Amino acid sequence: MRHEPTATRPRGLALRRSLLAVGAALLAAGLVSSAVTPAQADDAVDGARTAGDAMFPNVGNGGYDALDYDIDLAWTPDAVQTGQVMAGSLVATSTMTARAATPLRSLSLDFEGLVVDAVTVNGSPAAWQRDVDAGAIRHKLVVTPATPVNGEFSVSVAYHGVPVAHVDADGSYEGWNATTDGATMLGQPIGNMTGFPHNNTPADKATYSISLDVPTTLADVTGAGAAPAAAVSNGELLSRTPSSDGTRTTWQWQQTKQMASELVIISIGRYDVIESTVALRDGRTIPAWSFADSALPAANKATVTAAVDQLGPVIRNLETIYGTYPGQSAGVVVDSVPRGINYALETQDRSFFPSSIDFSTLVHELAHQWYGNNVSPTTWTDIWIAEGMATWAETFSDGSDGFGQGTATREVWFDSWNGTPASDERWGIAPGAQTDSASLYDFQTYTRSAQFWAALRVAIGDDAFFSVVKQWQTDFAGTSRTGADLLALSENVSGRDLKAFYQDWILDADKPAWPDQFELSLTTVATAPVERGASLSYTLSAENTGLVPLASSTASLDLSGVLDRASIDAATLPAGTSLTGDELVWTIPATDPGLTATASFEVEVDDDASGGTLTAQATASLGGTCASCASSLAVQQYAVDAEAPVITGDTAAGSTLSATTPGWTAGTEFTYSWAIDGTSVPDATASTFVIPPAAEGRTVTATVTGSRAGYLDQTRTSAPVGPVIAAAPLPGAPSPTASAAAPVPAGGQLCMTGTEAPIAAILWATGALIAGAALSVVTLRRRRVARGPDTF
Repeated sequence: MRHEPTATRPRGLALRRSLLAVGAALLAAGLVSSAVTPAQADDAVDGARTAGDAMFPNVGNGGYDALDYDIDLAWTPDAVQTGQVMAGSLVATSTMTARAATPLRSLSLDFEGLVVDAVTVNGSPAAWQRDVDAGAIRHKLVVTPATPVNGEFSVSVAYHGVPVAHVDADGSYEGWNATTDGATMLGQPIGNMTGFPHNNTPADKATYSISLDVPTTLADVTGAGAAPAAAVSNGELLSRTPSSDGTRTTWQWQQTKQMASELVIISIGRYDVIESTVALRDGRTIPAWSFADSALPAANKATVTAAVDQLGPVIRNLETIYGTYPGQSAGVVVDSVPRGINYALETQDRSFFPSSIDFSTLVHELAHQWYGNNVSPTTWTDIWIAEGMATWAETFSDGSDGFGQGTATREVWFDSWNGTPASDERWGIAPGAQTDSASLYDFQTYTRSAQFWAALRVAIGDDAFFSVVKQWQTDFAGTSRTGADLLALSENVSGRDLKAFYQDWILDADKPAWPDQFELSLTTVATAPVERGASLSYTLSAENTGLVPLASSTASLDLSGVLDRASIDAATLPAGTSLTGDELVWTIPATDPGLTATASFEVEVDDDASGGTLTAQATASLGGTCASCASSLAVQQYAVDAEAPVITGDTAAGSTLSATTPGWTAGTEFTYSWAIDGTSVPDATASTFVIPPAAEGRTVTATVTGSRAGYLDQTRTSAPVGPVIAAAPLPGAPSPTASAAAPVPAGGQLCMTGTEAPIAAILWATGALIAGAALSVVTLRRRRVARGPDTF
C-alpha cells in the first residue's frame, strides 16, 4: 500500500495504527496469534510450511506461488543513540499477491522478529499465529483466512518494531543490520525474513514495489556529520518525494523483473548518489544508480568511482558469453557495515560491497546478474551453479582466453585442482549433495564449482560449452533451476553422455578426475577414384592437447559407408581396436600431454564395387574434439555387365513375346522398348509384347536399358525375330462367304454368313475390308430365337 507522507509522522503510520488496534490485544510471548475465527471448506488444505530445501528444511512455504510484493516501510532512528551502531525502528505494511493452485484454508510466510499488528486476506481480517523455533531456523507467520483462498489472492501484514540481524550457521550476519548511520538489509541466504514476511525460497520469484520513507538527512551514531540520506533498493528508482516539511523523503523503487527474495536489498544511510548510464550491446542504454557511503575514506570512494566507470565495459564483455544483460538498471552499493558482513553480495541490479570494491569482485557480482539472479537456484543446495560460474568468470575476465592477458582459465583451475591433494578434507563435501548451511559458502561452492565449469569446457569443447553457458540464460530467464536441469541442457547441446562426469564432479564426495583432452583426426592413403580390389589404409590419430595423460579415452569410426563396397580382415586390426558390425572402436592408449597415439588398418575394395563413395566418420569420447574426422573417397564407376536381350514366344500375330536379360549384373533394373522393322512402337514399355496384326510379314526387336546405382547405364537390342505370320484360324470355324463378289466400296455394306461366331475380325486382320465399309454378318443360330443379322 502506498500513502502520501505527512510532515509530522512517517507515511502510512495512521493506517498502521488503525491496523494495530485490530490486533494489539492479541499478542503474547512464544506462540502469538490473533482471535479471528476463520471459516472452513471441505476441499481446502493447509499450505506446506516448507519449500523442501534440504539446506533449510523449515524455511520456505508451499501451496502458493508469490507473484508480487508491495513493501511500504518507514524507518526512523531513535532520538537518543547509544552504542556503536544506529538504533532505529520501523513501521511497515507488506502485501503479497499470490496464486493458489488449490483451495487453501491456511498458508504460511517466513517472518523473523518484528511485531505483527494485523493481517488481512483479500482485504478481510484473517487469523494468524507465530510458529517460532530459532534453533531449527523456523520463523513462521501462519495465516488462516476467514474464507479459504483459491486462485489469485493477497495477504497484507502490518507490523512494526526494532528489526534484528539474522546470524547464519557459519557466524556471518545477514538480514537487518544496523550501521553507524542507518541500516542495511541483506538476504542471502534467508535473512530478508527479518525485514518483510514472504515465501523465503529462491524457487518462488516475484516482482516488487518498495517504498522507503526515511529522514532526508542523517548524522552518524555520535550525532556528527549530518549529510543527505538515501534509501536504496532494487530495480528502477521511480521517485524521491520529500514530505511537506522536507524532513523526510520517500524513495520509490520498482522491480519489474522476476527476483528471488534473497536478492532484495534495503539500505538506509548517508550516501553519495552517483547517477550514470550503461550502454549495452543491443543498443539500449539503461540507467545506473550507485551509492557510496558518504563517510568512506577518499581512497575507497575512488574505488567506487572506478567501479562505476567499469560497469559498461564489464557488462558488455559478459554479454558476449551470457547474452543480453537481463536487468533494466545497474549500479553498486558500498556501505560501511559490521564485521559480520564480510562479503559482497549480488543483490539484483546493484550489487552490495562492504567498504570498498576490487575489480575481480565487481566482475564476480556482475556475472551473478545472469547466474544467480536471472536464473536462480531452486534450492540452496544448487547455489554451486551460480557461485561456480561467477568465480570462473573472474579468471576468464583476466585470462588470455577471455578478456584479459593473464593465465588462461583452463590452466588457472587445473592448477587449483592439481594443487589440492585427494586427501584434502575439502573434497569431502559434494557441491550438489550438501545439506549443512554452516559450510554453504566454502570450497565446494566456489572453488570446486569453478573447477567444474573449467572441466566441463574441456570435456565438451568450446563450441558446446559457450552454447550451454548462453542457452542456460535464454532458456530459463526469470526462473529457478536445478543442477539436473544443467546436466540435461549440457547433454542436449553437446550430444554427449555427461552423467558419469556430473556424478564425479558434483555428486561424489571425493576428488574428481580432471578430464582427458585430445584432438582426433582421420586420414586415408589412397588415390581417387579407387579401383576394384584396391587396398586402402585408414589411420586414426589422437593428439593429447590436455594437461593430464590420456587415461580412458576412445574413438569410434562409423564404417557403414565403407563396408557396403569394401571389407576388413578383422584378424589384421591393430591392438586396441575392435569391430562390431559397421563400428570400429579404438581404445586410445595412455598418452602423455603433447604426444600423439595412432592406429592404422586396411580395407579392400570389393571386386564388384562400382561408383559411389567410401565414407567414414570418426567421433571422439568425452574431452575429444575433431580436427578432421571424416573421409570420403570416390570409387571408380564401371558399366553394368550387359548382353543383348533374348526374345521368346510365337511369332504369329496376336501372340505374346517376352524379352529376357541373361548375363546382366545382378540387381540391375531395366526399361524396355519394342520395334517393328526398326520403328518404335509407342507405349510398348513392358518386358512382354503382343504382336499386332499389322506386323505380319515384318520383324520384331526388343531394346533394354539396364541401370544400377553406382554403375554406368548400358543399352542392348535383341536380334530380330520373325517375319510375323498370320494368326491361326479359330478351331472349327467355317469359311465365311461374302454377299458381294466385287470389292466393297467405302461406305458400302458386306454381308457374310456362317455356321459359327462372326468372323469379321479375321477378314479385317487379313486386310480384305476397305476402311469405312460396313459389314453385316449372318450366323446360324443354335437353340435361339431367330433374329435379324448383326451389323458391324
